[in-house]
Amino acid sequence: MKTTTFRIFILCLILGTAACSSNDSAENETTSPEKKLYDYYVDSNMQKSIDQLGITIHKGNTPPTVEGIYKIDPLRCTMSNFSDGMLGVELGASTLTLSNQNTVNLSVDYKSFTIYSYEDKNETWEGKGSFISGQGNKFSILLHSNGELENGIYKAKFQNLIILSGELDVQDDKIKGIKNLQLASIMSDDYQDPYNTLISIGQGRLFTNSYAGTNK
Repeated sequence: MKTTTFRIFILCLILGTAACSSNDSAENETTSPEKKLYDYYVDSNMQKSIDQLGITIHKGNTPPTVEGIYKIDPLRCTMSNFSDGMLGVELGASTLTLSNQNTVNLSVDYKSFTIYSYEDKNETWEGKGSFISGQGNKFSILLHSNGELENGIYKAKFQNLIILSGELDVQDDKIKGIKNLQLASIMSDDYQDPYNTLISIGQGRLFTNSYAGTNK
């Protein structure tokens, strides 16, 4: 009788362990590499700002190959989540360079990008090793960028979250441009803003362009 009871106990223990292992495996499967990368770039505060700006984020772990040089002319500020004199302003031409895309790691390099020259101010973003998601021809790129705002007297440094979304225009297997381009910038660290010139942490802008062609 004791032997039978002991065997039943061992069997229950084995089944319980197997069930736990199965649950652990299911939890690991639900946390995809794409979600982990997204969570790395976007915390709850950043997500709130993203929702306020209304930028479209194309999810998926099979993004298209986006490598190339694109001319964005112009970029128009179409949304801000604060009272902003930039709202509705069209900025000059910018050149966007995307390179070294890695489909396994879901990464792509985002080269130094001058977002605008406006009212004697130049703003530049520098990013590398960003996260790319999407499927089909639609994609989104997220990165933490080191930014610099210069007006000739000082250079204010900051870090911002950059989100670039769009849809590749592919013709005859060649990339012609990016359709419905959206570009959001959200302040993530103003380094205490010593010149009192930067927007506050969590504040951001959404820039759009209906078509950015390849720069040949």
